[in-house]
Amino acid sequence: MADDIFLSPEEQDERARKWFKDNGPALAIGIVLGLAAVVSYNKYEENTQLNAEQASALFQSAQTESIDSGLADITEQVAELKEKHATTVYASKAALIKAKQTAVNDLPAAFGELQWVVDNAPEVGLQHSARIRQVKIKIALNELDQAKALASFEPTDGFSSHYQEVLGDIAVKNGNESEARAHYQAAIDALDGLQDSYVQILNIKLDRLPVTDAVSSEVDLPEAESPEADSSAVDSSEVESASETDKS
Repeated sequence: MADDIFLSPEEQDERARKWFKDNGPALAIGIVLGLAAVVSYNKYEENTQLNAEQASALFQSAQTESIDSGLADITEQVAELKEKHATTVYASKAALIKAKQTAVNDLPAAFGELQWVVDNAPEVGLQHSARIRQVKIKIALNELDQAKALASFEPTDGFSSHYQEVLGDIAVKNGNESEARAHYQAAIDALDGLQDSYVQILNIKLDRLPVTDAVSSEVDLPEAESPEADSSAVDSSEVESASETDKS
């Protein structure tokens, strides 16, 4: 307090002893709690780092084995990642690799593996990647209504072109070429000129679509019914008639 400067040393000591007597227990508890919080946070950071390192090692093991052999058994690594490190990106990425392997022989099982990623991935990008692969599995199984329901997911979070592409694939399977054309063009437009290699793939899909009847008739119309063509035919007959008259 401001009036402490007017107290004698003995009075100041007495006031300090009284303050510590009144506030000492609370101060001690506060110090202990503060130290405990610091220790707990440091421990949490250490555990987080350790878990990340363990998850990374497991994923690297699964990835390396899958690269060496596309059908390598990575079941053990994936199971451990799901059990102990489910909230990390490594678990989701490993599950995506496992789904790709499983799809070779068992599409429904691969769909289930991808569903785990949709439900647990900590990043929306991984969730969208898994969902789009699910759509392709449903298309392969000819379950087109379910495929379309999955492909109509919102928001797309930057994956609009991929969703439009699979919607186009579904339209092709349904025999609706005009709808497919619209979806493929929307997929190209969503890329905004980026990802040239992907644009090329979409253009190939567009080029493979048959020309619709409406487009065909528009192309044939000028040649069959062109006013200019009729006019030239009339002019030619008139010239021939005039020539015959002159000869006679």
